[in-house]
Amino acid sequence: GLKNSFQPSDNNTIALSKAKDTIVHFLINHHQTLEEINAQFSAIPLADDIKKQETAIRKELNAHYKNRDDIRSKAFSIFLAYKHAELLLNNPNEEWKNFAGLQKLQSNWKSEEYFDGLLTVMHAFKTTFPKSPKTEKLSKDIESTFSLWNSRNSSQKVYETNIKSFPSLTNASDQHFCLLGIIEHLERRYKFNPQHKEELVDWCLKDVEIYEGFLKEFHEHELFTIDDQIKFSENSSLKEKKLSKITFDHVKRLKNYMVPRLNSYDVLEVIYDKEQNLEKLKWIRGIGEHIGYADNQSMSEQEIVPVPELDILQITRTIEVAQSGQKGKLAFLNSSQEPCSTEDVFQDHEKNNGWNVMRAEVSFWQSMFCLSFWDEIFDGMGRPVSGQDIPHDLFRGDDFYLNRQADINSKYEILRQGNLCDFINQQLDKTNGSWTRLLFNGDQDMASYSKSDIVQRFLNQIDPEVFAKIVYRIAQNPNENRAGVPDFVIWNGKELRMSEIKKVRETVRDSQRVWLTWMVSEGIPVEIVRVKGQ
Repeated sequence: GLKNSFQPSDNNTIALSKAKDTIVHFLINHHQTLEEINAQFSAIPLADDIKKQETAIRKELNAHYKNRDDIRSKAFSIFLAYKHAELLLNNPNEEWKNFAGLQKLQSNWKSEEYFDGLLTVMHAFKTTFPKSPKTEKLSKDIESTFSLWNSRNSSQKVYETNIKSFPSLTNASDQHFCLLGIIEHLERRYKFNPQHKEELVDWCLKDVEIYEGFLKEFHEHELFTIDDQIKFSENSSLKEKKLSKITFDHVKRLKNYMVPRLNSYDVLEVIYDKEQNLEKLKWIRGIGEHIGYADNQSMSEQEIVPVPELDILQITRTIEVAQSGQKGKLAFLNSSQEPCSTEDVFQDHEKNNGWNVMRAEVSFWQSMFCLSFWDEIFDGMGRPVSGQDIPHDLFRGDDFYLNRQADINSKYEILRQGNLCDFINQQLDKTNGSWTRLLFNGDQDMASYSKSDIVQRFLNQIDPEVFAKIVYRIAQNPNENRAGVPDFVIWNGKELRMSEIKKVRETVRDSQRVWLTWMVSEGIPVEIVRVKGQ
């Protein structure tokens, strides 16, 4: 129905006009005005040459998008994505190899209020550049976007039903699961439209109010006998009376006490942390500690884990590259004399020296951990979906590993001795129809990235023993061990290295130092590369 009713624009001028209306809506939702953003764009020095304009806009887009946690940077980066798409559509005779602007619009306009404008632009690119190698994928993306739009519409109807139903619900379990659906919907809306934040927080707080009551009912099977349950079926008010007499402390002392994933808690913690609202952050973490969901100590009492000694100089090398004369992220020049970041100039330098270079930070190794231990992670859960996409103990210290120790150890042995590339590709087949934050991190689709040529070549290159050790270490404590993995993996015909990239005076963080130390102790080739301007 959506596809049949959708009308592509007759020409690019009309398509861009519709896209401009959408970007204005996006800016308003992110508390920005078109006038302010236009003024910021006008300050970018653009050459008369179209190719140089495209390069300059794309570089600015990538620089601001990296800082998208800041709402203004995010808004400006998506405006730049629109301007990049506009430049390409207005100059169809050029051979454009990079649709960076369109790709960013596709990642950030996945919400009901943007779909029409997004699909209009996607169709415009498809008809304007029919011979582009990216067009075949774009056709598939258009189909996926219609499916996503339909899914969002269905989700909106369920959300509206839940809103109407909630006031009539009386027990904590029914209220909690109704709230779960409301919060999941609003969390998705909030990701693309910050205007939903207050509504999202309000519903999360309603869930926090009933945590203890919900957890009592969640453990009914341990609190009451089968005979009790039979009596309850005949007299529902009897259960309510008995539950009211049981203290929450008694529930917490149960042998098999556990707390399932509480989306409302996770959402509030992320929001308060992002706002640096220390008072609210301390409050929600205190509740998490009280119910046993998060074993956080108060922020002032957190234990400082000692960092092992490491001879940094022993594993450090320096590369010298040209400086751009700019301050900030675009401080260097690549071999094409274009301003770029520290990471980009490193990639350019290493490729020119015969190395394959693959980005491999937290999201990449988290996805490799997920694919490697897919069966162990989701055992007993069924196929992961939004709202139930990770086990409750995944980020609770070493509980995850201890609860699955034998199975994880067995999988580790398989990984270190088998055909790694074939194994990971088989695991990727299992992800079809599944959604988990371990693979879909923000706007990053790590399942698709894992199928890319560079990752496939990496899987055929790395020693399975080394790969197995890394993902096994993550599995032993996913909460602590995900962060700090080196930025890149590089290899040539002779060797493979893990490379952490730093400017000359940039500090190595504690989490990075721990990983570097561990890799050295395990005999895994690892280095720190200092980028020095000349």
